[in-house]
Amino acid sequence: MDERIASDARFANLAKVRQARRMTPEMRFRAGSDLFEEACQWTLAGISARFPSASPSEKIEKLRKLLGLSHRNRE
Repeated sequence: MDERIASDARFANLAKVRQARRMTPEMRFRAGSDLFEEACQWTLAGISARFPSASPSEKIEKLRKLLGLSHRNRE
């Protein structure tokens, strides 16, 4: 990797760490929740692309299975 790119990556990572350290526990909790929600939306988009004829409830069930939250896993 080009040393400049590596340096920029280290700088960006350090900036993220500094930003996280300035966050309150509540802000961190909300950020985690927001990231999870965004990841679910991206995953649903992928499911929709793979299964365009699936109903919205079928897509949600596929997401639940991917997350390990299917009804079978709850028993």
